Amino acid sequence: MASADLTAVVVAAVGVAGTMGAPLLTQWSRRQEFADAAEREEQRLRQERDERDLQHKRDVYAALNSSARAYRTAAYDFVLALKRGEDPDGSTLDAVRSSYRDQYAQAQMVLPGRALRVASEVNRCLALGYRLVKLLPGRANRQEAWTQAEAWFNKPLAEAVWLLRHALREDLGVIDEFPDLIEHRAQLKAVRRRVEGELDTEQNRPVSDRP
Repeated sequence: MASADLTAVVVAAVGVAGTMGAPLLTQWSRRQEFADAAEREEQRLRQERDERDLQHKRDVYAALNSSARAYRTAAYDFVLALKRGEDPDGSTLDAVRSSYRDQYAQAQMVLPGRALRVASEVNRCLALGYRLVKLLPGRANRQEAWTQAEAWFNKPLAEAVWLLRHALREDLGVIDEFPDLIEHRAQLKAVRRRVEGELDTEQNRPVSDRP
């Protein structure tokens, strides 16, 4: 075959291949565009979902922190009112307590292990504060009861609420990891158990043996 004829055949073959391949190339290009667009949309939706989840967590944590502080304040105000000889309305304290318990229940669904362990201990500390309030009017040694209750609300329970705030802020990334968080929780737990033990001993003591 002459060189000119061979060149013509090659050019023709390339032309046919190009004509047949162009639609395939266009189709592949469109599929790739659709795939890229779908991936971008999925990434956008995932980012929006993550932002909503983070905002929900912030809202839950803020409500838990606020309600824990309000609970401690209401209970301590009740103690001080009793000490002044007043007859405070217990419905206010019970309403604040109920609100806190609702917030704590919601927080349990989103708190990770480290923060949840702190929140759980703080919950027990607040429950002990409520117990102290309810037992206060009927305790035999009234002066000792006032001293114990005020000491609990002023220091351990105040520190408990402070510790909860730091645990929540740490989990949100607002502050760096709090290295002494677990140690503070352990110390708080030890004090709480000691006070609970003192109350249990007093409540189980025969009436004739009470001062």
